[in-house]
Amino acid sequence: MKLLSPAAASVVATLFVLTGCGGGGGQSTTQPTPNPTPVDPVPTPVLDHSGLTPLTADVLDANEYYSGGEATVKVANEDAFSRRPVAISDDFQLDGFFTSGDHLFRTPHRDIGPLLSTGNCQGCHLNDGKGKVPASVDTPMTSMFMKIGKAEGGPDPVYGGQLQTFAVQSFTTSDASSGLPSYNGSTNGNELFGEAYAFVEYQTINGTYPDGQTYQLRNPVYKIKDLSFGPFGPTVRLSPRVAPAIFGSGLLEAIPSSNIEQLADENDSNNDGISGRVSLTTDVLTGEQKTGRFSYKAQNPSVLQQISAAYRGDIGLTNKLFPQEACTDQQAACQLVADQETQSGDEVDFSDRELALVEFYNRVLAVPARRGYDEANDSWDDIIIKGRKLFFDVGCVNCHVPRHKTAVANGSVLGEITLTGLEPNAEPIATLSNQLIFPYTDLLLHDMGGSCEITRETAIGDSCSEGAQCLYVQKCEGLADGLSEGVATGTEWKTPALWGVGLVQTVNPQASFLHDGRAQTLEEAILWHGGEAQTSNNAFQHLTGEQRQQLLSFVGSL
Repeated sequence: MKLLSPAAASVVATLFVLTGCGGGGGQSTTQPTPNPTPVDPVPTPVLDHSGLTPLTADVLDANEYYSGGEATVKVANEDAFSRRPVAISDDFQLDGFFTSGDHLFRTPHRDIGPLLSTGNCQGCHLNDGKGKVPASVDTPMTSMFMKIGKAEGGPDPVYGGQLQTFAVQSFTTSDASSGLPSYNGSTNGNELFGEAYAFVEYQTINGTYPDGQTYQLRNPVYKIKDLSFGPFGPTVRLSPRVAPAIFGSGLLEAIPSSNIEQLADENDSNNDGISGRVSLTTDVLTGEQKTGRFSYKAQNPSVLQQISAAYRGDIGLTNKLFPQEACTDQQAACQLVADQETQSGDEVDFSDRELALVEFYNRVLAVPARRGYDEANDSWDDIIIKGRKLFFDVGCVNCHVPRHKTAVANGSVLGEITLTGLEPNAEPIATLSNQLIFPYTDLLLHDMGGSCEITRETAIGDSCSEGAQCLYVQKCEGLADGLSEGVATGTEWKTPALWGVGLVQTVNPQASFLHDGRAQTLEEAILWHGGEAQTSNNAFQHLTGEQRQQLLSFVGSL
């Protein structure tokens, strides 16, 4: 008799046990199929909105030093925002186009006005950086202006969407004051003055950190006098804006819209208190809805549209995108002067080639490199490392998203710039394409909280309803401006990019921070954050004094 092997005997025994227990299903002697050993699935890698491994609070990437990728320059002086990338300076033709665009950006033009804020782009964007708040109430705004509109949305019926402090004669005669606003001075339709005079006064807010350290904030009160075309509409709203720095704009434009959309969380589905949303706005050339990413409320989808709007709105130069003068239907004196310009009717003041040159200049302005990094030793300053971790820990990165990747930066829709004109099918801009960049923004709209009210008051604060001495006065709580613009409400703002923020006052010592320049320091800017950012503000305040300085040092290194 042949003996069963130990393995076979084991199988037979198992069969008897299963049959006896009913496990074999009645009288069946079929061997059951064993359950397969479970295999752990390969985990799907976690990737960020750019398809990259997410950044962490503890590990710095050496790439962070090159904030603008290949469009980074190692400059940290007053020219930090005005430089061209190496790839542009090394190309004779592109360098020439950059220089031509720079010249147009800085040069006064003909046919400016009839109403305007300044005579050239550089008059607002000082050294290609931020503008400034006037030093006194007697100094008119030039690199700062006042957006206006109706509470229900849309432009003011008399003054349009932006107050212009000057009429053209302030820039074409030797008497700069001749074009300043004059109460009811333009209502007869024959004499043109600037629209109205806006100024700011400040109230002091005293505060104390939980550790006992004190601070002060400037709360602005905006006032408007000398309305040349009569009163505003009955539901007017005001929004003061300081001209922003413009470098790096071509890189921001090259971030894919789909990547920005991935960052949006309009209904706060993850319950982190942050509900950023995309600003959908109209491309004025195509009529298509596109992702807004320029201006303080993300109202423009492209660099071209941003600069075209500024040329018409700030300087009074009509162009392909905005061919109509900025005069409203109720400003006969403005229309009269516009009819006397060299270019009139269907002719625009600023040619397509000039516009394309300025667009190119704006798009390729380089980003300054970070400070606090030692290239030779591949190491960061300790205070920067600690401050960066705190920036992550208190939640600043929830809106100020550090890193993005650009796609192909398409050439201008106006055409390829040549020595004499424009040719169709412009080539992409290589130095802006497929770049790893660190702008510290999500380009989304966020509710920053607050509220505003507008009253009519005399200079000493008495209530009034009309007359030359009756001012419009706007007082706000928090960062709200009360002005709806596109899809943005009166409490929403686009997250500004933080790259270069530590050099703002190096480039322009008179510059300050936030949309209206109320914050004189980066610390004050943080302390003004409310709404969705209130939790991060609270966390910042509860840091120790040393930790707050570490975080501020990190922000200053950007």
